[in-house]
Amino acid sequence: GSPLVHALSRTSSRSTVHSLIESAGVGSPPGLHAPSDTTVEILMTGLDPDRMQAMYMGGASSLEGSLGGKAVERATGIASIYPDSASDSYLFTPCGFSLNGLQGDGYYTIHVTPEPHCSYASFETTVSGDSAIDLSSAAGVKSLVEQVTAVFGPRSVTVTVFRARGDTAAALAGSELSVEVDGVGKDSAVAKAALQSAITSGDNVPPAFAPVAGYKTIDRVLYEFDHYWLRYAYYAKAN
Repeated sequence: GSPLVHALSRTSSRSTVHSLIESAGVGSPPGLHAPSDTTVEILMTGLDPDRMQAMYMGGASSLEGSLGGKAVERATGIASIYPDSASDSYLFTPCGFSLNGLQGDGYYTIHVTPEPHCSYASFETTVSGDSAIDLSSAAGVKSLVEQVTAVFGPRSVTVTVFRARGDTAAALAGSELSVEVDGVGKDSAVAKAALQSAITSGDNVPPAFAPVAGYKTIDRVLYEFDHYWLRYAYYAKAN
């Protein structure tokens, strides 16, 4: 890998995943475009300075690049999140870490800026089921968030769960359109009934968030869009 390969953006991350798959000769991952895709993002700030020492050159490793990246994975516990995955990670000079990984038909990416004045880490994944954490359940998302926060020790955490809508989406979108045309507000009984219909009809609504150990819940929101659902939660460290 190279620093260019591990640029800190979602577009380049997904491009890197495609490159990693092509080099392995297994084609494009369904997780990048499958209509049933669930994507979880965990965005963290105020990272624990002691834990972030591993993300500096001379911390977990004095070797820049992939060898240093593997040392960081082992030293921090990142390697235990998806132990059956194939990963390509990179330790930067003087600090910083990036990882792109594959398991089954899913991918995951991690990017870390460890400097105390602007510390930030992002974790994005579509890996779910089999030997991995089940992203379709509240318990699975809770387990993932707790594993990731144990690695980074952030003061604040934002979690989003994106999920493509099911077969009822088109009908519901049509009813919502008529509600808007008729001048009925989004918070009306009709709109609430449409949401309840989506939940009871199996329209892939992401499960409600469960409490996260060591953090207090500040905000939780469920957003409905034409083609996907978005659950959002914001947590702050309890102590």
